[in-house]
Amino acid sequence: MTKNLYSRPVLSTLALLLMLILAGCADPEGHEEHDASEHAESAQASDSEDHADHDHSEHDHASEQDSAVDRMLGDQTETRYVCPMHPQIVQDSPGSCPICGMDLVQREREGGGTTTVNVHPAVQQAMNLRTAEVERGRLFRRISAVGTLEVDQAALSHLHPRTEGWIGELDVASVGEPVRAGQRLFTLYATELVNVQDEFLQAVRAGNDSLIRATRRRLEVLDVQPEVIERIRDGNEVLTYVPWYAERDGYVSELNIRAGMFVQPGLDMIEIADPSRVWLIADIFGSQIDWLGEDQPVRIQQVSNPGQTLRGRVDLVYPELSPRTRTARARIVLDNPDGELKVGDWASLAILAGPKNDIVYVPSEAIIRTGEEQRVIVQDDEQQFSVRLVHAGLESGEYTEVIHGLEEGERVVVSGHFLIDSEASISAGHSRMTSHDNH
Repeated sequence: MTKNLYSRPVLSTLALLLMLILAGCADPEGHEEHDASEHAESAQASDSEDHADHDHSEHDHASEQDSAVDRMLGDQTETRYVCPMHPQIVQDSPGSCPICGMDLVQREREGGGTTTVNVHPAVQQAMNLRTAEVERGRLFRRISAVGTLEVDQAALSHLHPRTEGWIGELDVASVGEPVRAGQRLFTLYATELVNVQDEFLQAVRAGNDSLIRATRRRLEVLDVQPEVIERIRDGNEVLTYVPWYAERDGYVSELNIRAGMFVQPGLDMIEIADPSRVWLIADIFGSQIDWLGEDQPVRIQQVSNPGQTLRGRVDLVYPELSPRTRTARARIVLDNPDGELKVGDWASLAILAGPKNDIVYVPSEAIIRTGEEQRVIVQDDEQQFSVRLVHAGLESGEYTEVIHGLEEGERVVVSGHFLIDSEASISAGHSRMTSHDNH
């Protein structure tokens, strides 16, 4: 850039000398009338004026010159060249990145405030840049949750003594032991059981039907099983130790007795669980609770068996929130004929809670979330990309609703967009700094 080589003091002195010469030429004989003191005062005033101009206005004058030259030479141009992998590398002309050697790409900042970046197709390929079309359609409200497999409590069998007595033989040894329907579990001696059996047999021998029905009913109230009552009647003999049998297949989930132990009414002696069906209890958080309803389809992925996907439906939504986690609970009943589902296992699940129609949506990976705002990178043409603020809404699987900020048919970047966004942020900050310096 070429600048003026003459300062204001020099120009002023030259102008004064030129005026004196011209004055001398016009009145060569009258120059002696000028007092030397007047020349000194004039020169001093001129010199003082020149110094004042130099002190207060020369800087502004030079700045105006520099700004004009800058505009002529393009110092205020809005085109820069940056590295797509190292956005801190910014140059005014094309070239290569000194760090990775990649070709620099052109970046522009439009006057309206939208930051755009130009990326050559070869660089796009090196960045593995991918785009997707903005679509309009229907998304399902998807509730993502985690659940725990539990026993089917509706199929639990509890054995309680209805009278005081003593355990005789115990045929199951520990919790978890499998049992079959009809298998003997234990025997019980109780004085009351012996007395009622004796009355029942006397009524049978006497043929007193009303007394037979009454004593039989007393045995049933004492929880003596029907097949045991028939055995007593057919054998015509009191059983000192009355046996109890399993009524269904399953496994011992609770065992609170031992052989020879004294038991009283109210004791939960044995609990038997049925593994052919299990419950999946899911915890539903916060804003998704209102979407939850019964009979909604569910897709389930076991943590211990990630390759298998199960399907079910919401059987029950519990009416109360968990006091500890403030979550709603949903129950899904799953058939388990082979016993592959283990109680206590964890599973992730997705509940499809109904569709939301006629909405604009993009792949969820296209949205850049900063905590303060949400934005996407829009492909304006083959090489130009721009940053766009959006308002995201419903999330459903791999897609997210865009409430405003995008139109159907536009294309957004889904891979490589963080590099473009990083460079655009740096360029926007650079432009703001340049604008501040100009003011």
